[in-house]
Amino acid sequence: MPLVTIGIPVYNVEPYIEKCLLSVLNQTYKNLEILVVDDLGTDNSMQIVRRLQNENPLGACMTVVVQPKNGGSGKARNTVIDHAHGKYIFFLDSDDYIEPNTIEIMLNEAEEHCTDAVIASLRKVIWGTDDEQLTLQYSTYRLIKGEDEFAKFVCQDLRWHIAITACNILFSTPFLRNNNIRFLASKDEDALFLSDYYSEIQCAVILPKVTYNYVIRPGSKMGNNARKIIPVSEIRDRFVTDSIMTQRCFRLQNRSFYDAHCARVVKHKFRAVCVALRHRNRFSEYLSSEEIRQELAHPASFRDILAFKRYKYYHLFFYVLGKLPPSLFVGISYTLGKIMRWI
Repeated sequence: MPLVTIGIPVYNVEPYIEKCLLSVLNQTYKNLEILVVDDLGTDNSMQIVRRLQNENPLGACMTVVVQPKNGGSGKARNTVIDHAHGKYIFFLDSDDYIEPNTIEIMLNEAEEHCTDAVIASLRKVIWGTDDEQLTLQYSTYRLIKGEDEFAKFVCQDLRWHIAITACNILFSTPFLRNNNIRFLASKDEDALFLSDYYSEIQCAVILPKVTYNYVIRPGSKMGNNARKIIPVSEIRDRFVTDSIMTQRCFRLQNRSFYDAHCARVVKHKFRAVCVALRHRNRFSEYLSSEEIRQELAHPASFRDILAFKRYKYYHLFFYVLGKLPPSLFVGISYTLGKIMRWI
């Protein structure tokens, strides 16, 4: 009965944290370490955590780690990786909740197949109405083993075959630590985390079973379309995250899926370009054409692109597009984004 660490960053989630924690305390699998990371919020979330810690019969398995300063969910998750005693780590957002047998189901697969990761399906739940919308259910059970086999599955084409989330995955703790897999950004951090971890997996199980409830809450940040003014820092922070993703592509240069990985990164970055162009007139500050063009800096060299076996012309197009003068780049990108219905 290996110990499983469930890592929960907590920041201003007073209406939701009790349901989240009770879903963990009521798991059918009991050998748990519940690692709550206090990210220094201003509401009563931590008072609720302390009450459950003291009053619940299983509260003794809860440990609170207080951050030195507010750093966001990524830094809080890194704290989980650093402090976990469990053989496995499961990340859970503090406004979400899991099914009663989530850990039991995933742990059975992990132990049977010695996995680096077990990935299950999730549903979206509207807070206050209990309306459920299935957002991502994998179609079939998959056991994927062997060097680069999981990466080849993810990179079979340019679609997302794995959810862009760090939650609802049972990771092997040594896998995360030995590969130095960390959260490196504050904006769009799950996409960067995914691009880092999937290339290193040697064995994974994908489950069609729904084990996680992703809560859409009233306090969630409003979508761009609902806001008259959008802080320009949001898109600039995403540009920074994408720059890190671009730089880290080089480490995969000698891997068989490098061409597809770079193509996926380019697609992700061009989506950010389209977001910037679609909302450019509503940013709180002026966003220059040069800033937007820099977002599309290609992760591969021209020589690498010529050697690619897949998506060569796709790469060449975006490589050349990123070299055009800023005003011409913006005009072509806007037209292409309209055609693709990303703008």
